[in-house]
Amino acid sequence: QNGKQVAVGVELKARFDEALNIRWAREMEEAGVQVSYGLVNYKVHAKLCLVIRKEEDGLRRYLHMATGNYNPDTARLYTDLGLFTSREDYGEDASNLFNLLTGFCQFQGTKKLVVAPFEFQPVMLDLIQQEAHNARAGKPARIVAKMNSLVDKPIIEALYNAG
Repeated sequence: QNGKQVAVGVELKARFDEALNIRWAREMEEAGVQVSYGLVNYKVHAKLCLVIRKEEDGLRRYLHMATGNYNPDTARLYTDLGLFTSREDYGEDASNLFNLLTGFCQFQGTKKLVVAPFEFQPVMLDLIQQEAHNARAGKPARIVAKMNSLVDKPIIEALYNAG
């Protein structure tokens, strides 16, 4: 409406919010927003906001990544992390991810972000092995992980073997 291009990914099968998400998606489409509905056979769990601005020295990307939803009703209930950056490598990764989610291209690979199901498991296994190697070599080593659940058997086995 204000001369801006806007693309939004809406998860229609979100718990508790299907009807609300459908309504929001329709309203955004009517306002000219490019709405995508995720990837077939995948649930998109990412929380990203990417703003691309035309500035004096060219285009600049501003990225906010978060572990939690942008939901004011639950913001005081949950502990989440967020990162706001204008680093080009993160912005390029986020642009590629949005291009994937909006159907513009296939997965491109990333420089900084780790995207499941394309990269997550091998990257995590490498990081676990690296920390186990450091521990065996007497170097400082530590693995701290926070998640809702862990069901990936190779990662579970790697964590046991690292300990």
